[in-house]
This record gives sequence, C-alpha cells and structure tokens, in this order.
Amino acid sequence: MSRFFASFPSCVLFSLLATFSATLLAAPTTDGKAKNNRPQHIENKDAPTILQAEQITGRPARDLYLDYEVEIERDQTLITGDHGIFRQEENEAEVIGNVFIQRFGDQYTADKGNLNLDTGEGTLNHTTYKLEANQAQGTANRIDLVDDDKINIFKGTYSTCEGTDPDWYLKSNKLHLDDGKNAGYATSPVLYFKDVPILAAPAMTFPVKNERKSGFLPPTLGMTSKSGLEISVPYYFNLAPNYDLTLTPNLIARRGLQLGAETRYLGSNYSGITYIEYLPNDKEADRDRYFLSSQHQQAFNNGWSYYWNINSASDNEYPDDFSTPQNRNSLDRLLLREGGISKSFGIWKATLRGTNYKVLQDEEAPIIKPFDRLPQFSLYGGQANVGGFDWSIYGDLTRFWLSDSDLDQLPLQEQARGNRFIMKSEISYPIISGGYFFTPKAILNIAKYDLDKSPYDTKSLTRVLPTFSMDGGLIFERDAPIFGRGMTQTLEPRLFYVYTPYKDQSKYPVFDSGEPSFGYAMLFTENRFAGYDRIADANNLTAALTTRFIEEDGMERMRFTIGQRYYFRDQRVYLYNTRNDESKNRSDLLAMASGQITKTFSVDSALQYNQSTKKMYSANLSTQWKPGPMKLLNAEYRYLRDASSYYNRYSAAGLAGLISYYPDWDYMDYLYNNEIDQIHISGQWPIGRRWYAVGQTSYSIPDHKSIENIFGVEYNADCWIFRLMAQRFITSSTESNTAFFFQLELKGLSRLGSNPLNALQRSIPGYEPLSP
Repeated sequence: MSRFFASFPSCVLFSLLATFSATLLAAPTTDGKAKNNRPQHIENKDAPTILQAEQITGRPARDLYLDYEVEIERDQTLITGDHGIFRQEENEAEVIGNVFIQRFGDQYTADKGNLNLDTGEGTLNHTTYKLEANQAQGTANRIDLVDDDKINIFKGTYSTCEGTDPDWYLKSNKLHLDDGKNAGYATSPVLYFKDVPILAAPAMTFPVKNERKSGFLPPTLGMTSKSGLEISVPYYFNLAPNYDLTLTPNLIARRGLQLGAETRYLGSNYSGITYIEYLPNDKEADRDRYFLSSQHQQAFNNGWSYYWNINSASDNEYPDDFSTPQNRNSLDRLLLREGGISKSFGIWKATLRGTNYKVLQDEEAPIIKPFDRLPQFSLYGGQANVGGFDWSIYGDLTRFWLSDSDLDQLPLQEQARGNRFIMKSEISYPIISGGYFFTPKAILNIAKYDLDKSPYDTKSLTRVLPTFSMDGGLIFERDAPIFGRGMTQTLEPRLFYVYTPYKDQSKYPVFDSGEPSFGYAMLFTENRFAGYDRIADANNLTAALTTRFIEEDGMERMRFTIGQRYYFRDQRVYLYNTRNDESKNRSDLLAMASGQITKTFSVDSALQYNQSTKKMYSANLSTQWKPGPMKLLNAEYRYLRDASSYYNRYSAAGLAGLISYYPDWDYMDYLYNNEIDQIHISGQWPIGRRWYAVGQTSYSIPDHKSIENIFGVEYNADCWIFRLMAQRFITSSTESNTAFFFQLELKGLSRLGSNPLNALQRSIPGYEPLSP
C-alpha cells in the first residue's frame, strides 16, 4: 500500500490509497445515524478536505479523478460513491454511482450528484433523502441543493413516516423546503393516505419545523345538530414574533358563510387577544349574527396600568346555535364588559373602572341583569410585619345602576339603586412558630349608601361595624410507618373565634353580595357573605382537626379534616331577610379526606351534614385510577341540596356577587338545576393495539337524563393519529347540541378536521394527548 500527502493553498488534503483502503476507513451506510453531534449548519471552513479512493489520478493542483470506494470528507460533510471528480479550484465534488451524501445530519442517496463544499450548492438525480430537523424523508427525480438551508425537490414525495412504504405522503411537482424560514412550498400537491388521495390543491405551504409560519391552516370539518355541516379554512399571519392574526371563513350548511378573525399580541409590559365572528343574514334566523371577545392589559414603568375585557353577542339564542365543544366560552350567558385604569404608588394602589353585563336570556330560566358599576373607584394599601403588625385598608366608592325596566324584574324589596361607599380596615398581629400559630385581628367595616331609588322611605343609610377574631392552632408530629414505609403523621387542631355585633340591615340594598356555599374555607372567614352589603352578626367558634401523612421526601400521601362552627347566639342577619333552614347553635358538620392511596389510585372527598335535620346538604366523592400512560378512569359523585336557594339563581346581586368574588366558579351547572345529584364517569383506555377509547358521561339522578356525553376513539400510528368523537351538551335549560367531528393528525405536516383536544382535556381530568 502506498500513501501520498500534499498541501495546497486551498487547504485541500488528499490521500491516495492504492490498495486495502476500504478496510482502513469504511464508508457509512444510509442507516440514518448522524456522523457527529455538532450543531447544525455550523462548519469549520478551515477544516481540511480528505479524499480517499482505491485509485486517484489527475494533477494535484487541478482536477482529481477518483475511482472505486470513493470518499470525500470535510468537517460535517461526507460524500461516498463509485466514481468521482474533485475540482480543487472550485472545491466541488461530482460523484457517480451509489452516491451517498451526508451534510449537517441530512442524508441523500442518488445515481449521480455534485456538491460545492463551500456554498452547499449541488444537484442529485434519482434520489432519496432524509432530513434531520424533522425526520422527513422521500424520493425525487431530482433535488437541487440551493444552499445549506434550502432545497428544491422535483417530482418527489415528502413524509415523516419511517420506512419505504409510508402511510401518508405528499406528492408534488416541485417542493421547496426552506429550513431558515421554516417553510415548505408545494406546487400541485396531492396528499395521499394509505395510497388514497385525500387532498389536492394548486399550491400548499406548511412548516418544516414545529414553529409558527404564515399560510393556510388545515381545513376543519365538523357537524352539529343546530347548524349541520361546517367547513372552515383558516389563514394564519405570523406578523412578528410577538403578534399574529388568524382569519377564518367558516361555511355553515344551514346558515351561510361566517367570517372569523383572531389577533394575539404579547409585549414586555402588555398582552391581549381579540376574537370576532360575524355571520351576515343567517338563513335559519333571518338576521345578522355576531360574537366579540377582547381582552387587553398593559402596565407602565411609572406605576400606571390599564385593562379592558369586552364581550358581546348579537342575540339571546347565540349560545344555543353556535356553542361548540371547542369553544365553550360562547356558552356564557352573562357577558362581561369592563375596563379600568390603575395607579400604584408605594404601598397604595388606586383603581378606576366601569363594569356592565350583557345578558343572553334563557326564557325558561331567566336571569336578572346584574347591577352596572358606573363608575367604581377603589383604593387599597397595606403592609406586613410593621413592628410585628400586619395592616390593610380598602376603600371603594361605586355607583350601582339598573334601568327602571330591569329593576321591575326584581322583588319589590330589592328595587334600589344609587351610590355606595365602603371602607374596610384590618390590623392583625401574627405569632407563628414551628409548632403553633396565633393571630388576633381587628376589622372595622364602614358603609354609607346614598340611594336614588329605594323601596323604603330612607334614602341615606350608614353602617359602622367592628369585628374581632382570633385564629390559632397547634401542630404535632410523630413517626407513623405504614406498610413498611417511613411516614410522618401530623395532628393539627385549630380554633377560630369571631365576634361581630348585630345591626339591623334589612333596609340596606344588596348590590353585589351573595352567600357562597358553606365549605371548609368559609369556616375561617369573619363574614359569611361575599361582598360588603351584608356584614353577618357573629359570636362563633370554629373547631377543626386535620391529620396528614407525609412521606420522607415531603410528599403528602393522605389528609383527613373535620370541622364545625358553633354559635353562641342565634344568627339574625340574612341576605334577603329570609331565614335559612339551619341549626341555631351549630353549623353543618364538614368532613374531608383526600390523598394518593397508591401510586395509581387517588381519592378526594368532602361531606356536609346537618346534625339537627339529619340530612346531608352536599357531598362530593371523586376517585382516579391511573395504572399507566394513556390508562385512566375517573369516577365522581356530586350532590347539593336545593342549589337555587344557595346560589340566588333569580337574584341579580346574588349571581353577580358570587361571580365577582369567585371568577372561576362554573355557575352554569347551578343555573339549570335546583338540586344537584349527579354522577360523572370519564376515562381513557387502550382497547387494542394502537387503539384508545375516550369518553365522559354526566348523569342527573333526579332528572333521569344525561347532562353531557362525549365518546370517541383514537388511533396512534407511528406518524399519524386519527380521532373520531361525538359529543352532546346542554346549551340552555331546554336546549342541547350534538356535535360530530374527526381529526387526522399527520405528524410533521398538519392536522385535518376539527380539533377535539380541548373538549377531551376539559371533560376528562388527567387526559393525556397521544402526541405532545
């Protein structure tokens, strides 16, 4: 064997191996293994070029002819073949026969090819390819390598499936892939699934990486019992890294062409989203229909900030006709319109806002419109640990307004409107140690009403009420091994005492207050009402006991709690001067248990029991069994006696007050059910090789009917996922909607059909998508 080395100004190093060269450096195969782990598209331009072959002829400073076992390598580029020419002045290689090229992890095979090692330009004939960025592969009559980021594929295919017989592929006369712009452009493409053409278009664009890009999004198809077949073809504008726009024409078979637009933006100190859809001349309703939702918030460095949250719809029937499993926001019948501006200065924050609700009425379960706040000015300030004391002050001046026609819908004793000023001052002295805590607190509530209209003679009302509370508890710990595992058990007794003197408030209006459901959190609050229109008289003591089992790594395995409030005098203040049916000397008994029983089984339960009437007021028991990935079963029982009385179903103030103070509260369940006695079952489970069943059902025992059902199947192949689902859900007290939709997800290309993932994740706690 002989070897010859030479150095040239172009930094080309070549080796002449006369014999046995194949045993010294074997050429790689097309098994897809990367040559190294260096970052893509970063190459050392000063790296030498190494040439190997069984025979090399030519002149060292000119063209070199390589025959048999040809191998050309420089940094992250490798070329092999049967015969080749290396043009040293251009730093270009031309190879014929069994050509293999690997550059930056991308791999190509061809009958013939050439490549410029400096620019990345080249041409390959009768070729196959595999791209490292998204594992896409295919075949082509010819591939032009434009540069290190761009390639043109002529009369070729494109797929992210493995193997030579892909389940799906895109066939195109010309396919341009631009890795730098994350864009693929196909001319006269036809999409094949299982060798059956399912989609054709004059042109198509798609992302080559999992990043945003402008272009048409996949068409979606769906069907509902209210509107029939729906077909939409969204167009996405990736305007900038921090804002975008999506336009969605939606053809609804029974109604016409609906136009939708959504814009999103995000900055260092601001963010927002606006969505609008408009349907001119609805063929079913014979009128124009629209829905609007816009949210924005922005803060400035000088302490100023502002926001708005505006929602509107054209008519009361909009939730019935256009609610879908993917867009449950339109189901809301109380549409908030609110805007405000705030200023922070030191420990203080001032806010000026206006609030209004648009009500989409359900005639069978009407809602009284909540009071408008036009305007509302609030001031809040507070500090912690000032000489050991915590203090805060909250002041609020609001004008509550309803039109005469809306006021007439209220009971006579609630027909009031006007101005309200409130101020709540708090001071406490927390004493906290490792084994105990004790917090005495004093509160002063001041309220003044100046009313334009009142069912009583008095138009001006003033209330000043002090409240005193003491909250204390102990924490004991002991070692308590369970089933051979090291555990720490805690025992945490807690006492909470509240005193507020009685004041007759029967003539005070109720503008934005409500009485939330009694629960564990309510045991430790000074006022059992949400809002400031009622301050409950109190001479109460709450006693609660909690025990927890904690593993050595700090994970809480189980928790048990029991608690009750004891009244030292009868309660005399009520929301609407109507006594509740409850014990006079003690509250309902609350008991809760939750935890991870095993690694696969968890439970969460709560019970509210009235010992005087010997009736259960509410109960909730939920369990989850999750033995492995994509294996999940949920079961839940929910009971609430006489929900309408507790949630003030027909009261504007009660409903708005609860929503104001509990914005995440799902009031729709309570709006259409006086008594809740429901069973919920949901799950996700494999039913065969690659097949998964998903479903959820909610059944009302008193009504003997289903509230919401969702059933479907999913199939997970290597490079595609198929989903088929049907869902029925309530849109009003008497109306329901049924939707059918499917989705074919082609990994690395697109999703065709309606997206059911939002509905599955909302309906099935713990649901795992088959793809990220």
